[in-house]
Amino acid sequence: MSRFILYLTALLLIPVGTVSAATLQVNCAAKEGLHSIGAALKVLQNVPGPGTINVSGACNEDVVIQGMDRVTLNAVNGASINDPSSGNNATLSIIDSRTITVNNFVINGYAAGTSGNDVVDCQRASVCVFNGDTVQNAPGGAGIGVFSGSYVDIEGGSLQNNTGWTGLAVFNGARAIGVGVTSQGNWRGAVVAMGGHLQVYNSTFTSSIDIGIMARQGGALVCSGCAVTGNGGEGIHLEENSVASLSSSFSVTGNGGAGISLWNGSNASFLGGGTVTNNNGGQGDVVCNPHYTTVNGSPDTVGKIVNCP
Repeated sequence: MSRFILYLTALLLIPVGTVSAATLQVNCAAKEGLHSIGAALKVLQNVPGPGTINVSGACNEDVVIQGMDRVTLNAVNGASINDPSSGNNATLSIIDSRTITVNNFVINGYAAGTSGNDVVDCQRASVCVFNGDTVQNAPGGAGIGVFSGSYVDIEGGSLQNNTGWTGLAVFNGARAIGVGVTSQGNWRGAVVAMGGHLQVYNSTFTSSIDIGIMARQGGALVCSGCAVTGNGGEGIHLEENSVASLSSSFSVTGNGGAGISLWNGSNASFLGGGTVTNNNGGQGDVVCNPHYTTVNGSPDTVGKIVNCP
């Protein structure tokens, strides 16, 4: 009998409540023992306390974490999770779970696919923490999608090459915070909508094919010390009663469209210490479009302001 079977049998024989924590080792390159994250998650379903899964190798599986609490996935020596479904599923789905922490993985979608699935989803009031992860290659969805009252904390790492839609999506009353994050080479760097709330600190949104950050349908953006630069379209786009607050040496520069564009009852507040310059070929850095848009305050350095009351 393999050591994994012996360990699993021992876990199942221990009365519920007597095990307070478990640490499992997964080697996705092995043929014996635990060689998938999914198998390790099944073991942890019998452990009421916090659980840790240390993962090595390239794991070719779509991982679903549902109805679980206090689970940590640690990547060992550059471990990865790779979608085997040709983009038909999200690579990692976290559903109705609390304090799921994912550390230092490369998480790949299927870039050659055509579906609208995300690489990672955090949904149904889940709490998800990502530390130092690279999330990339969504075929048509987001790198990370945050939905339905969920909360995501992204510390460092990169959201990149999600060319079908966006690096980060925050929708339906969800909240996300990003610290030291780089969003690059996506179609849009981030999209916040339907009452979503995004706070980014010392983070960079660059080289998007279209817009750096979009907020719409009552979305809220807090941008502190962030850089929104070198995007193909507008740097920050606000519409449909959305709001943005920018502070602490932010920079919105070198974007192909307006630096900050406001539409349909949206508002941008500049709290000092920032720059909005050299956008849109000099045609406008902060642009207020029709239908009740306003700007409060002014960045320390600003180029041409168009139609802003």
